[in-house]
Amino acid sequence: MSSSGKPPITIYELATHLGVSTATVSSVLANRHVERRIAEKTAKRIREAALELGYVPNMAGRRLRSHKASTRQFDLAIFTSFEAPLPLVGQALHALQRAVDVQTTTHTRYSVAIEMFHAGRLAEKPGLLEADRYHGVMITNTLHEDDAFLAQAKLPYPVVVLGRSIAGYCCVLEAPDLVGRHAVELLLGAGGQHLTVLRGRSLTHTTSNRLAAFKHTARELTGHEPIELVSEGLQPSQGAAAIDAHLAGGGKVDGLFSVTDSLTIGAYQTLKRRGYAVPDDVAVVGVGDNELAEYFDPPLTTVAGANDAMVAEAVPLLFRYLRGEKGIPQEVLTTPPVLVRASTLRRRAGQSDRGEG
Repeated sequence: MSSSGKPPITIYELATHLGVSTATVSSVLANRHVERRIAEKTAKRIREAALELGYVPNMAGRRLRSHKASTRQFDLAIFTSFEAPLPLVGQALHALQRAVDVQTTTHTRYSVAIEMFHAGRLAEKPGLLEADRYHGVMITNTLHEDDAFLAQAKLPYPVVVLGRSIAGYCCVLEAPDLVGRHAVELLLGAGGQHLTVLRGRSLTHTTSNRLAAFKHTARELTGHEPIELVSEGLQPSQGAAAIDAHLAGGGKVDGLFSVTDSLTIGAYQTLKRRGYAVPDDVAVVGVGDNELAEYFDPPLTTVAGANDAMVAEAVPLLFRYLRGEKGIPQEVLTTPPVLVRASTLRRRAGQSDRGEG
């Protein structure tokens, strides 16, 4: 039984509904229609009907060589890259597991897995294009190369994408521009004049938006181009090295925006080692509200990436797919909260000597 209580549609019923053979339907859903010379128009019609009628493959039934398994097993997965920070994935996993606990019945069971891939190389993931591998997945922490692959591949099972917009998929992401704009406003409010952004070398759809919005807003409100520091990766040590190189070369900074909280940890270390006080010499804004952010010294102001809000929207959407519901939105925008803490609350007025370089 499906989670709605109705018997799930089978591949045979789908084939009958469309007036094609079960082999044709199977080939299309396994993304083998090109090699088997099935017309793209037919393939599109089959995919659209599968989504409309709520077809999901019965993998448990296939393993038992039976089409009438008494218990329906739904295999779900969260895809993320090895190189990405884990907070969003952890939140998604906990929310998905809570939903699974509620949805599980005597006749419907779920498994949840974390599937890893190297950033930019999602296309190399074994079994990704097989229709009988997963019933539904959530995907996050992709790079532009991964997004381009997804747009072209059209995965043959329900997919909800977190943090980016990809044509043809249900996507949940933070509202563009808000994070970067809020960061500039917070730093200017703290008296910052030499605004600086610290980001990793590889940019996702989300971090690209944050960076672009920060730079645009800084130019708009100050008339100056902000300083852009590029870290080799997203580890604290790499953030520390990027800040250290900038300061060692005589660079100025009195307002720092870090596109991820992991980089901010390293930035704090370097600033303190070089004698800069946060926030009196350098106001700092992070993103994501790392679970330790309020325990930084001083506690970190964050323009919290809308992780909680995205997960809260994404999990129900995935289950709507599994129930075969219609009218699922292609894009859902969430608003990130601003959490002001001591790292942007200067205790003395005016620009410090350190901030002037």
